[in-house]
Amino acid sequence: MDVPAGFKPFPNQGPYLEYIGPIHVQESTDELVLGLRAEERHANHRGTVQGGLLSTFADFVLGRAIDADAEDDKPRATVSLTVDFIKPAKPGDWIEGRGRVDRVGSTLSFADCSLTVDGTEIVRSRAVWVVAG
Repeated sequence: MDVPAGFKPFPNQGPYLEYIGPIHVQESTDELVLGLRAEERHANHRGTVQGGLLSTFADFVLGRAIDADAEDDKPRATVSLTVDFIKPAKPGDWIEGRGRVDRVGSTLSFADCSLTVDGTEIVRSRAVWVVAG
């Protein structure tokens, strides 16, 4: 599996994401950019990447964006996730995720995410996260 230059494995992504990933992070930019190489094992019966994988990746991107923007170490969890599938991805595609945080509050956080392949948006997602615990 080849990974574009400037990306390295994201540390401590957890066992589930290591199982479906690995997910990579771009080192050379101030913007948080995460990447995932789609493989045959990610395909559905139509030969395109399963929507559940794209939803999971979007959820991860959103959470990491909120974590990076938060000024505390409070644990947070997804309470609402909306995913719009715009175009299909195929095995072999390099999928990049970028999150944009609207607000990190004392109890709720709000963020948007875009997943792209070769600069073309394939997924748009929005999430609300709550401080857990």
